[in-house]
Amino acid sequence: MKHLIHRLISTNLLLALFVIVMTFSACEFETPLKDADYPDQLIYLPAAVGGWFEINNVARRIGDPPFPGNPYRYVVDLENRSFIIPLGVYRAGIDNSGEFTVDIVANTDTINDLIAAGDTVITLLPSSEFTLDNSVDMPEGEELAKFELVVDLDFLLNNYPDDVYALGVSISSTDRETNPELNTAIVVIHTKIMKPTAGFSASPDETDSNTIVFLNHSEMATGYTWNFGDGSEISDEEKPTHTYATSGTYTVTLTAIGITGDEDKSTLSTDITIP
Repeated sequence: MKHLIHRLISTNLLLALFVIVMTFSACEFETPLKDADYPDQLIYLPAAVGGWFEINNVARRIGDPPFPGNPYRYVVDLENRSFIIPLGVYRAGIDNSGEFTVDIVANTDTINDLIAAGDTVITLLPSSEFTLDNSVDMPEGEELAKFELVVDLDFLLNNYPDDVYALGVSISSTDRETNPELNTAIVVIHTKIMKPTAGFSASPDETDSNTIVFLNHSEMATGYTWNFGDGSEISDEEKPTHTYATSGTYTVTLTAIGITGDEDKSTLSTDITIP
């Protein structure tokens, strides 16, 4: 009798497990797969992230987002006398499928509204002094479409150092929606970056009076050359230390090089006396 009871219990357990497995299997095969509800692609200008896209120092590199696709804030083209600002349109979404065209316009109303509000020192960039692509194609499978704002280099140089110019750049597309908060970038260019100003100070080393420590106070410079006045090699260090072999008075000359290279340099000379 005990064996019969154990046999019945085992049989019932097996039947129960079989029913459970078949139930899950049936649910798996009978439940239809549904397409995911992916969000629509939105296009936007990374230059509009965080407010103004302001070029107010000589640093060319952008570094981290919002511009991972355009590593430069600006490029100086001396041959064509152009100050080029690389910009880009991004699309946000689950995938990068589809090719479409993005329209680009210079938005002067935004700048005029800022000027009328009286809370800024910017001036509208004249239409005669820049060119802007009318449109750009977003390639299939890509998240970035690049375009350029090209400003006349000599115009910026001639208005150095006090003027600050601004231009609104807006995007739209008939094929994709734009992010309404990031569809207009305000590009601001400070002409003070166009030319460098050399400046430095010098003091003797605490342990050696023949060794001079130079501190560089130059502004808007991208490179430097130092002539220590004793016939030694020219140095391109930013903050050099130099040891003079003999006592005497030496004329030290610092040349600060700006974004236009040798075209616009600033030089400062000072006499250094070694006891």
